[in-house]
Order: sequence, then C-alpha cells, then structure tokens
Amino acid sequence: MLFYSIIMLVSLATALLPVFTKVLSRYMPSTKFHRASIFLPIIAGTLFFISFFLPDIHISNETSTFQQHFVGGGLYAGLLYYYVRNLLATHRIKWWQDAVLLFMWVSALGVASELLEFSLLKFHILYIDTTDTQWDLLANTLGAFMVFSAHQLATVVNSTFFRSHRIR
Repeated sequence: MLFYSIIMLVSLATALLPVFTKVLSRYMPSTKFHRASIFLPIIAGTLFFISFFLPDIHISNETSTFQQHFVGGGLYAGLLYYYVRNLLATHRIKWWQDAVLLFMWVSALGVASELLEFSLLKFHILYIDTTDTQWDLLANTLGAFMVFSAHQLATVVNSTFFRSHRIR
C-alpha cells in the first residue's frame, strides 16, 4: 500500500509542478521563471504512474523492471529536465552541453531512486529487489537519450521549417 501511495504522490506532484511554480513565483519575486510547456510535467507524471503497470519485456534474466525504469525513470527524467531547463534557462546552450546536463540530471535522479530503494529495503519498509541496479541505471539513461533525440529532432525540423518558410 505504501509503495502505491508513493507512486501516486510522485505522479501527482509532478503533474502539478506548473501550479507549484506559479505559487513559488509569488513568494520568490526575484526569481525569473521563463515560459515552459505545462504539458511536459503532466506527461512525465502520467508516464511515471503508467510505468509501474507495464508488463515485463524480459530483456535479461537479471532484470524484470527494465521497461519500468526506461519509461518511469528515463522518459520521466528527460521530460522533467526540459521543463526545468526551459523554466530556468537564461540563454541557449549547445547540443552537447544539453546532452551532458541531461545525463547528469538523469544520473542524479537514478541514483537517488536506487538509494531510496536501498533505504526502504534496509529499514524493512518494503522488499525491493536491488540486484538489478546496473540495468535500472542503463534503462534510465536510454530513456533520457530517447527524449534528448526527440528534442533534437524536433529542434532541427522546427528550425528547418521556419527557415524554409521565412517571409521576406
């Protein structure tokens, strides 16, 4: 029951990030928040929730949660990264800097997730199989790489479209 409560709480908190941001901007008027799509955290929260109910794709005998970490770890972290980056961005960054920052972001969230699993196990709160940590971190990274690739593709298509349809 506690496990599903945590899933619901994280999913809901993620989906409500735009609301929290508006409230936070009232209490921190010196912090400038830029425009960011409200759909990114809503989609991220939905993916996080759905990821726990996806069937096992059985990529290896060493893991049974690869799809869960790919979707609920990697895609989730990637979408949140672009939301936060757009919210706080003050200047454009190069694609490789974006890739490095996203890798650091997803790695930090992935390690935090694994530490939470380890803590819940050691404090006898929940039993979670922690023998597949390497697979979990790989799945998180691949999911985030997929979001990065989609973002880069959208950026190229968008700039090509507007360049070819420029009004003179």
